[in-house]
This record gives sequence, C-alpha cells and structure tokens, in this order.
Amino acid sequence: MSAPKSQRYPKLHNFFVYNPTFDRSEATEHEKLLFFYPPEVSHDQKMKSIGLAEALIKYSSTFSKEKPCEVVHTLKVRQVFYNPEPDFWLSLSVTIPFSPGSKKDGTPTYHEESVQNVVLEAFLKQIYNMYKLFNGTLTNTLADFNREALVHKLDMFFPQYIRTLDYEHGDVVDAFNGIQFLPLDKNTYLRIQCFVNLTESEFDAIKYSVFIYNDHLVWSGLEQDDMRVLYRYLTQGPGRKGRPRGAGSGVSTPSSPAVSSVIVGGSDPANMFPGSPSRNLNIGFVTGPEDLQDPQTAINAPRLFVGSIATTGGQSESTDGSGAEESAEELYLVIYQCNEIKLCLVVSGDAVMDFQFYMKLHAFVARPLQDLGRLIYEQQAKRNTAQTEVQYKYLYFNHMNLAQKSSFMVLPKKAGGPLISSVAPEYIQYLTDMHTDFSSSHEESEIILKTNGDCWVVGRQSDQRQFFVILNQKNANMIEINEEIRRLSQTHFGNIFFVD
Repeated sequence: MSAPKSQRYPKLHNFFVYNPTFDRSEATEHEKLLFFYPPEVSHDQKMKSIGLAEALIKYSSTFSKEKPCEVVHTLKVRQVFYNPEPDFWLSLSVTIPFSPGSKKDGTPTYHEESVQNVVLEAFLKQIYNMYKLFNGTLTNTLADFNREALVHKLDMFFPQYIRTLDYEHGDVVDAFNGIQFLPLDKNTYLRIQCFVNLTESEFDAIKYSVFIYNDHLVWSGLEQDDMRVLYRYLTQGPGRKGRPRGAGSGVSTPSSPAVSSVIVGGSDPANMFPGSPSRNLNIGFVTGPEDLQDPQTAINAPRLFVGSIATTGGQSESTDGSGAEESAEELYLVIYQCNEIKLCLVVSGDAVMDFQFYMKLHAFVARPLQDLGRLIYEQQAKRNTAQTEVQYKYLYFNHMNLAQKSSFMVLPKKAGGPLISSVAPEYIQYLTDMHTDFSSSHEESEIILKTNGDCWVVGRQSDQRQFFVILNQKNANMIEINEEIRRLSQTHFGNIFFVD
C-alpha cells in the first residue's frame, strides 16, 4: 500500500504508558511497558519507542531534574511526555501534516506550525485525568492489586477513550479546557440552588451535586479540577449521550448511548417547553437501572475517584508536585437527565445503590426538573430575543474559575468535530500561538498582530485572565485599536481588570 501524498491535519501516531522501575533485569525488561497504542505495532518497535523516550528523559534530566524532557520535535512527528505520578510516564505522539513536494525531487513539505505543543500537552493531561477520575491513580491500583491488574485497567480504558479526542482540530479551546457557564437571573439561580439543597437533604448519601443545562454549567459542589474533567466527560465525551460500559467493575470505558427512561405526563401540553417542538418529555437515568419498570433490571453504578487532579493549564498541581493525590475518595456517579438538564449526583461509596434508591430519587427530582427546565428555557428565550449582534469578535478565558466566553465560537466544542467559528482557521491558530506565549509567563502582557488581510488580532493577559479580540479595521492604527479594545472591555467586561 503506497503512502499518502499529503496530510492536511495531525493524526494520532502512538500513545504509551511505562514504568522504568519494572525493568529489573534483561528478562523483565518488557514489564516496564504497561500500555501501547496502536496494539498492532511489533513488540520490538514498542520497546524501541520506550527506550528512546527513556533516553531523552534521562539525558534532559541532567539539565533540569524537576522538568526533564516534555516535548520532542522531529520532521514527521511531535511527541509530548507527562509524568503524573512517581515513576509513571505517559507519551502521546501525532504525525505532522505535509503537502506534496515539487515534481523535481518529490520531497514533501512538513507544516510543523500546524501542531501546537500546548494543545498536545492539554490532550495528554486530559487523557490521564479522565482515566484517574473513573479508575483512581496508577500508584494506588498497583499498591492494592498488582501489575497485571493495572495493565488490565489500562487496556479496558485507553483504547476507546484516546480515539475520541479530536487531534485533527486541536486548538486554543482544547488548551483552555474551560467550562461554559449559564447566565441566569438571581431568582432562577436561587431556585436551582434550593432544589439542589433539598435533594441533598433528602438523600444523605449524596455528597456533591452538579446541575448542567444544555451543556452549560449552572451549579457544582465539586472541586474545580474534578469538575473540569467531569464537565469534559458530560459535554464532549461519552457521558454526553451514553452510559459508561463496564464501570460497575471500577473501570469506566464509556460506550454507546443508553438511557433508562419513562415518559412523564403523556402528551399534556403543560409538560412541554413553551415555543419548543411538540414532544414528550423523556426523563430518566443515564447511569443507573436499565429499566425503571423492572425491579430486577441490571443497575449500572459507575465509580468516581474524587481528589486532586493535575490541571491542563499548568496553573496548579497537587501539593507534592507530582500531579497526583494518594487519598482520592471513591464514590458513585448518578446521571439523571430531563431533556436539556443533566443532574449529576456524586454519592457516597458506602451507599446501597439498589433499585429502591433510584426509584425514590426519580420520584423526588422528576417533576421539579421539568419545572426548572421550563423556567430556564423561557428565560433563555427572552435573553436571546433581547440580545443585539456583537460587532466585536472576542474570546475570554479565566484560569481562576475556568470560565470561557466567545462571540464568534460555539462553545463548548462538540465531540469529534471541528470548532464552529465565524472566523478563518488561521485566526484560531494565531490565538493558539498567543496563548502559548502567555503560558510561558504569568506576567501581565499584550500581543498585537496585523495580518496580511489587514485585520488586527489582539491578545491580553492580566491576573490569570486571557482576552483575545479580532478587529476588521483595515485603516486603523495601533492607537485606534487600543481605544477599541478599551471600549470593548468597558462594555462587556466592565467589572474585570485588564492591563492598559
């Protein structure tokens, strides 16, 4: 089979996990390999890849023991490393896009600028954090069981999950890995908070609650880093539509959609959102009993390991600097859906997750969620009607609360697809490059770029906030552009400080 003549986007080359401490002798050298993708690669090639990674990390550690080799650039491949726990290393590689060469020599041209390190590093940390949320740390699994059990868990989780990531269209939004919040008026927010408090009071086993509407976060009781990973799972991962398969055994490998549901209220118009297409309300558990009508049905109760999770933005790690927490709390995850609403309840690991628990929970939350959904829908409809078209194209991200906001992007991104944006892809790449520069320093800074098309791209960083603006003002000078940015900041971010 002949090699392709061109490749427009980065593609997954390989991913592996290894622990060099298992290499105690020549006979046990192969044991340091814990997982490798793609699996069809020969054993010799797998060991060569790990050997090269070890050599690079060992050599670079002579210059910086705290931060050895993190990224490797070659002509055809970009590789990133991550050391989330002592002695455990993860590596992710993607191929560099290329275009056909000239007819004379036929040598292809590789476009290394199409792959940004900060995006690949975010993907790699996300892979580990998602694994850790549903399976616990690698260290704990090894301590509680053995190497074979750890290898089995990795084999159950990684092959499916790493294929869900969109390596081809990775951009600044993936690097942010932020959260889209839903703006609500005070009374509506208080009603939702009251509902959450009542539910937690009625069910003592509930430790944390998360309320999401149309992929926008409204309320969360989880720590920020845990919420970041769970939000990604619920909005862009398999949790957006389906039930994690095999999670009852402590290994979460999300798969195809399945929702145990009941039709509430029949065709009564009072049970439908005003102005929405006429339909029944499909309400039920995404994780839980397979069939709410059958007391003997199988129950899927995936476990979460809640604790300190290494962040993708590099802003904070765990207290020991390793990026992992030894004492993660093992809990159950219950996801209940009512059309656009997802109610996620994190339940004590000691709770009895039987059919009666789920039926009681369903009876308690079904009707209030319908009422809240109707209320939120009406409010959002009014807000959308009242909104005027924004003349500025801006992107905002706050590292402190992970909030992201944009006037030209559809956020959050949908799984398996490119970013939906009203600007050309090269502008998204400019923003990603600016974010890369900002990530290397936490000081207040500003970058102003004028493109070949006479558009202005401005990036500002201040107090762990990043703000990007695209202005189509061909005849403007830098002073006028600064004035436009100041006016935009006062209009849309009046209560947020930006350096002038």
